Amino acid sequence: MTTTLPPLPTTKDPDWTSSRGEKFTLSDVERLQILDSKIVLETPEGAELEIRPAGFLPRGIAFLVDESLKLLMMVVLIALATIVGSVFGPAAGQIVNGATLIVIFVIGWFYGVFFEQLNDGKTPGKVVSSIKVTNAEGTPVGIMQSIVRNLFRPVDSIGMSSVGFMLLGLPGLIPVGLPGLFFILFSKNFRRLGDHLADTIIVYTNQPRTAPYKGVTSPETIPTTLSLQDQNLLLAFQDRSTEFSDERKVELAEVLEPLHGQRSDQAVAICLGYANAIRGAS
Repeated sequence: MTTTLPPLPTTKDPDWTSSRGEKFTLSDVERLQILDSKIVLETPEGAELEIRPAGFLPRGIAFLVDESLKLLMMVVLIALATIVGSVFGPAAGQIVNGATLIVIFVIGWFYGVFFEQLNDGKTPGKVVSSIKVTNAEGTPVGIMQSIVRNLFRPVDSIGMSSVGFMLLGLPGLIPVGLPGLFFILFSKNFRRLGDHLADTIIVYTNQPRTAPYKGVTSPETIPTTLSLQDQNLLLAFQDRSTEFSDERKVELAEVLEPLHGQRSDQAVAICLGYANAIRGAS
C-alpha cells in the first residue's frame, strides 16, 4: 500500500497553516528566515551568487580612513616640497611645487580608482571595514565605473572629503556630507549617488557567522523529492534555529506538517533531521 503525500504548496498558494491558524506560502517562509539584507543573483551559468550590501556604518568607517590617508599624503607632500624649496632655492622650489600640486590633484580625485582597480575593489579603508565595491551584478567593478563613482564622491561628501577640505578650508566641514548620507540611508541597497550613476554597489567581503545547531544530529529520510528552493529553506531554518524562540521554531516547523505529519517539538526535530540529510550528515 503506497502512501500518497499531499502536494507541497507553490509560492502563490497559501495552503500551509500554522498552529495559530495563519496561512503561509513558500515566499512567506523564505522571507521569515532571511534576517539580513542579502541579495541572491543568478549568474549566466545558472549558479546563485549571494551578496550582502554594506550599510552606513562600515562605509562611514572606510570613508574616514581613506580621507585621513589622503589628507596625510597631501600634508607630507606639501612638507617635502617646502623642504626641497628651502634647500635648493626658489627655481627648484617652483618646479617641485608644480609637481606637488599635480600629485595632490591625482590623489584627491583618483585615489579610489587606483585601489579599486588594483585591489579587487578595495581601498585601504574598505579593507579595514571588510567591504569592497563591485558591479551591481556582483562582478568586478570596471575602470569607467570606478572613475564615475569617484568623480561624484565630492558631491556625495560635500565638505567632508579631502578635496572639499583643500578647496573650501575648515568651514567646508559644516555640511558633513549630507547628500551621500541621504542616499545611503534612503536608497535601495545603500547606494550613494555615485553608485547609482556608475551602477555599482558596496558589499561585505567577509561571510556572516552562523551558530551551528547542537541538537538533533541524526538525519531523517525525506519522504519525497524536494525542490532546490525547499532544500535551501530547510538549511536556512537549521542555520538560524538558534536565533529563534522555541515557539517560533515550532511555528515554522509546523508549516511542513503536510510533509512530516508532526507537531510541536517533534516537528522541529524532524525538520532539523531533514536538513542533516540534505547536508549529508551522519
